[in-house]
Amino acid sequence: MKQSMNNPELLQLMEKKQKLLLKIRAAITLDRMDLVKELSYEFQTVIVEEHKFKNKKNGKESN
Repeated sequence: MKQSMNNPELLQLMEKKQKLLLKIRAAITLDRMDLVKELSYEFQTVIVEEHKFKNKKNGKESN
């Protein structure tokens, strides 16, 4: 975790995930399942980006 704190790109992705989670939570509260679905796709995209970034950083990129 300490490594990730020194990496601005990874920090930016983590912040984006936090913001999306707050939006998803609000959408659930408002019973806006259409918005929940849209935001969850965006959240999944951020997670994929984060995994790609971590793999690239660790030299495990298989492409």
